Amino acid sequence: MWNREANQPSALTFGSKGSAIDLSGGDVTLGASVKAVVVTSEGTVSYRPYRENAGSIDFGNLPVGYALPHVPGMIFASGTSAELATVED
Repeated sequence: MWNREANQPSALTFGSKGSAIDLSGGDVTLGASVKAVVVTSEGTVSYRPYRENAGSIDFGNLPVGYALPHVPGMIFASGTSAELATVED
């Protein structure tokens, strides 16, 4: 049996923490502990992968449960109507 307390978090494990992303104050820069972002209420998402310095990637009409295909570094308030949550260790 897998023991989640004995195994160290890594990029290959599911997250053990997370939180809602609040875009009410504008764009959100995500911390280094974020390994993924998941859609919790359908809508659009505009973000920049964490290793990019400029530009954005925009997705429309994402369903609940969708995980963005890149590790985001920033979520843009403009262009994002979905509610999102982080996956973290």
